Amino acid sequence: MAVRGTVDLGHRHRVGWHLLVGVVATPLAVAIAANGTVALGQRLLALGTLAVIVAWYALVSRQAMEYGDERWGVVYFAALVVAFPLLLAIAPLGGALMFALCPQLFVMVARWRIRLPLLLILYAELAWAMIARAGVSRYTLAMVGVTVLVPMTVTILVGAYLTGIREQNRKRATLIEELTRTRAALEHAGHEAGVHAERERLAAEIHDTLAQGFTSILMLAQVVRTNLLRDPTAADGQLDILEKTARENLAEARSLIAASAPVDLTGRSLADALDRLAARHTRDTGTRVEVSTVGDWPGAPTGTDVALLRTAQEALANVGKHADATTVRIELRHEDHLMALAVTDDGEGFDPATVRGGYGLLGIRARAAGLGGTCTVRSAPGQGATVRVELPLAPAGQVARTLRPVLDLSTTPTAERAEPGR
Repeated sequence: MAVRGTVDLGHRHRVGWHLLVGVVATPLAVAIAANGTVALGQRLLALGTLAVIVAWYALVSRQAMEYGDERWGVVYFAALVVAFPLLLAIAPLGGALMFALCPQLFVMVARWRIRLPLLLILYAELAWAMIARAGVSRYTLAMVGVTVLVPMTVTILVGAYLTGIREQNRKRATLIEELTRTRAALEHAGHEAGVHAERERLAAEIHDTLAQGFTSILMLAQVVRTNLLRDPTAADGQLDILEKTARENLAEARSLIAASAPVDLTGRSLADALDRLAARHTRDTGTRVEVSTVGDWPGAPTGTDVALLRTAQEALANVGKHADATTVRIELRHEDHLMALAVTDDGEGFDPATVRGGYGLLGIRARAAGLGGTCTVRSAPGQGATVRVELPLAPAGQVARTLRPVLDLSTTPTAERAEPGR
C-alpha cells in the first residue's frame, strides 16, 4: 500500500531520518559500553542487539519510507517488537531508542489501526522492563506514569497533529495538480477558441472583400463577353474596369495575408475610404451611391474604422445582388461617444420577419457585437432597406483586436433578421 504523504516525507527528508537514528544510537551505544556495572558479556550482547536494530533499519527504511510501502513498515516494527524488549532486558538504557522509533512509526505506517497497537506494544515493553527491574511499588508505578504514559500520550497527540498536517498537504498537492491540469485544459480551450475566432474573422473578411470582388469580376466578364463582338469600344473600357477590379482584389488579398488594415484605409480616413467605395460601386454597377458625414471626427480606433468600412462593403454588395435599387445613401455620423453608419437603398426591400440566415448580415452583426455595438436592419417589401451599425467610441486599447464572431442570433429581434444571401 503506497501512501503519497509518506513517500514525500520519507524521500525529501531521507538524510534527516538517518541522522536521527545515528544521533540516538551512537550515544546509546557509548553509554552501554561505558556502563561498568554490567558484565562485559551483557554489554556486548546489548551492543550486538543495538547493531542488529540499526542494520534492520538500514535494510528496510528505504522501502518503507521512500517507496511508501506500508507493509515494509509493519514488518520492520514487527521485528522490533521482538528485538526491543531483548535490548531492554540487557540494558535498560535502550529505552532511549524510543526517540527514534516513534517518529519512524508515524512515517512508515499510515493507518492508525496498525500504528496505534504497535505504539502501545512498544511502550508496554518499556513499562514491563522498568517494573521487572525495579519491582512493583508505588514509586515504580509513578515512574512508569512519568516515563511511559506521559511520553506515549504526547507522542500520540503530536503524531495525530503531524498526520493531519501531512494529509492536508497531500490534499493541497492533489488540488494543485488538479488546478494545473484545469489551467492547461483552459489554455488549450482558449487556444482552440482563438483559432476558431480567427477563422471566423478571416471568413468574414474574405466574404466582404475577396468574394465580393470576384463577384464583380464575374459580372464584368459576362458583360464584356456580351459586348465583345457587338461593341468592341465599350468592351475595351469594361476590360479596363475588370483589370482595375482584379488589381484591387489582389491588393485586398495581400492586405489580409499581412493582417493589415484594408487597402482603402491605408493612409486615408474612413470618410475617404467610403467615398472610394461608393465611386467603385457606382462604376461597377451603375447604381448611384451618395456619402454624407455628420459631426466632428475624433481619431477612432482602427478596429472601429475597419468594422464600419466592412459594413458598408457588405451592405452595398447586398444591394447589388438583391435590391435592384437606383440610389443608395451612406451616412456616417458621430454622436457623443458613438459612431454610426447607415446604408439605405430605395430598392425592392424585404420582410425581415419571414427570412432567416444570410452570412453577410451575420458577419455585420458579429463585427458590431465584437466591438460592443449593435446592428439594426429595417425593411419592408417595396420600401427599400436600411442597415445601421452603432459602435461605441472607446480608447484604442479597449477595442477588441480581433472581431470575434458572435454566432448566436437567438436574441436578435425579429425585425433585425436577415434575408438569405444578404
